Amino acid sequence: MFRVAWTTPEGRKRESFANESTALNEARLKADQLNAGRIAGANMTLEDRDELSAARQLTGKVPLIAALEEWRRVRHLTDNNAIAAAEAWGRRNSTRFNEIKVSDAIDRFIASKEKSGAQGERTYRAKLKPLTTAFPERMLHSITSTEFTAYLETFSNNTTRNDIRKRTVTLCKWAQKNNHLPRGISSEIELTDRSKEMPPEIGIIDPMTFKKCLDYIKEFHVEYLAALVLAGFCGIRIDELHGKKADMSKRQIWEDISLAAKTVSVTAVKTNTAAWRTVPLCDAAIKWLKLCSVRNGPICSEGAMHKVRLILKENVSDLPGNCLRHSFITYRVAAVKGNKPQVATEAGNSVKEIDKHYRRPKSKAEGLKWFSVSP
Repeated sequence: MFRVAWTTPEGRKRESFANESTALNEARLKADQLNAGRIAGANMTLEDRDELSAARQLTGKVPLIAALEEWRRVRHLTDNNAIAAAEAWGRRNSTRFNEIKVSDAIDRFIASKEKSGAQGERTYRAKLKPLTTAFPERMLHSITSTEFTAYLETFSNNTTRNDIRKRTVTLCKWAQKNNHLPRGISSEIELTDRSKEMPPEIGIIDPMTFKKCLDYIKEFHVEYLAALVLAGFCGIRIDELHGKKADMSKRQIWEDISLAAKTVSVTAVKTNTAAWRTVPLCDAAIKWLKLCSVRNGPICSEGAMHKVRLILKENVSDLPGNCLRHSFITYRVAAVKGNKPQVATEAGNSVKEIDKHYRRPKSKAEGLKWFSVSP
């Protein structure tokens, strides 16, 4: 054992070494430091100096004190989460993705939706087209949340604005999934705010108006009677009665209607709604359906309810939008004493949707009156 000993203002210091040459080198260093008045340096152990040397190697060309000051500042700004903050910054500013123009991203996104069987053109094209006008020739990743906010503010209708924002969020999520935007972070469009929407207008009609509509269609356009009956007495959606504009081949068929069991099984259930939905038929609805001359195959022609609306507008009443489904849910909730879960099951939606979009308060007597409208 070789021991180096020296005296400082704090007292006698000692350090032991197993190697003579190392001990002699350390002793000479201590002596030089004391001779030069560098007493603090003389107090450093060999391990201290090794650690200091390693720290300087880590900081490279950055002075050690400057590096420590920067580190302390970063720790303060990130609430001691420097690593997580740096990783998030790295993901957001990473260049390890394939840049893509806005217009190309929209085309590829819609094509992928169509290929998967979804209605990409019909659902997204119109809502995403303004994006190409607002940001021509721009790369999708280069658009900031501030620019997206200014873009959304050009739409005065808050419902339209939110709908466009929703479609753009879906586009950006697709871009992240396909390596066109940085992954693992919120996209810039997601950092924008949704607008507050006004409560939707719930348009319904009274039983007397419904009776006039049924009478007119029975008298002059009996081929549309079944569709009108199922829309008003069962709340079946127009898309379920005769399909969407893009595909009207999927229609409600008579074979799924049982007048004996007093039920209707919805043939073409709307996507993302309750499947295999069965709706009860009231006695009044059965009476109207028995007046139909044909009771097999599709209950109506393609686009029948659009034609019914035009006919009724010209000859009976200009009906509010979606008023038959609104009326069914409104009067059905009243007729079953407020049992909204039951009506939600029959209508193929949720209690939340019923309260938000479909129902207006009515008494039980008013509800029963709707479902007693007979020929």
